Amino acid sequence: MAETTDPLRQDEARTYQRRRRRIGLASNVVELAALVAIVAATGSIGGPWALVLLVAGLFLLGLPFGAAGYRLSRAHGLSRQTPGGWLADRLKGAGIGLALGAVAAAGLLGIQRAAGDWWPLPAWVAIVAFSAVLAALWPVLLLPIFLRSEPMAAGDLADALWDTATRADVHVRDMRLLKMGEKTAAANAMVAGLGPTVRIYVSDTLAEVEDGEDADGALARTRVVLAHELGHHVHRDMWRLMTVSAASLAAGILGAWGAVAAFAPHGAGHLSTLPAVVLGFTLASAAVSPLVAAYSRRRERAADAYAARLAGEGETFARAMERLVARNLSELEPPRLYHLLTASHPTPAERIAVARAGGRVPAG
Repeated sequence: MAETTDPLRQDEARTYQRRRRRIGLASNVVELAALVAIVAATGSIGGPWALVLLVAGLFLLGLPFGAAGYRLSRAHGLSRQTPGGWLADRLKGAGIGLALGAVAAAGLLGIQRAAGDWWPLPAWVAIVAFSAVLAALWPVLLLPIFLRSEPMAAGDLADALWDTATRADVHVRDMRLLKMGEKTAAANAMVAGLGPTVRIYVSDTLAEVEDGEDADGALARTRVVLAHELGHHVHRDMWRLMTVSAASLAAGILGAWGAVAAFAPHGAGHLSTLPAVVLGFTLASAAVSPLVAAYSRRRERAADAYAARLAGEGETFARAMERLVARNLSELEPPRLYHLLTASHPTPAERIAVARAGGRVPAG
């Protein structure tokens, strides 16, 4: 539809997001059914073959759904990758997942053999520590495998963003331009890493001057999105969310414990344990994920309020959100139940309305 009648592209966004949800739901149902079947068959086919099915089978089952999502993204102008580039990223992700999964599986089996019936407690401590290490290594080792970035070059954009960080009284070790435009038309910014590896990323697509927008407007929009990310930093949300994640991991481990007791044919400490661990962990984590999402939305509201205050007016933040809605094909009002169960952010409509109304959300 023409920009004058649908500037936020909501007709297209609803079509895109509805199809994306259907693909995701179908993928989850098929993979969960396959996982249940693998657990049920483990006793007869043996642990090694069950492990092969768990790794290779689930990867292969997920490929058609991943490809459908890629084609959908291409059809709506979001993905800029070639099919070969998409497949290469998929294989890189599978390779990294296989390596990390092998480390996690070996560690878990070792803990189960050493700790006996009390293995969930040391397993939880280990997985929390492992997650923290991965969060710290993500920006320096893992992210560069998929996306290039470079230090923010000197110029008006860098000056504006560094000034925003100074006004926020946030010491930023590294601010980088993320080359998302090579793979997608979507725009974003993020804080990644822990402690000495913390970096702030602004996508090159976010900083682009768009049709009908002057350079000052693009700078203001980019500044306010950065201010939102600085709000997370000021509120120490990385640590808050890691604490909530640790609680979620505890629920996952308890689910794995129950599944091992019920379904693992040889008990804990054997290869045949792993399919049951994955099934129990997946179901228990899914059960508590709405609570994690609700807490994440609370932290996002606080970061929104911080960004609007730092920018000086809510209108700047509201316009930035509208640009992101149109660019990323986001729905202003996603289906309510789906949003409550899965969304890590408030609805765009809520964020825009609160900003324009001058509402202030407690920092918490």
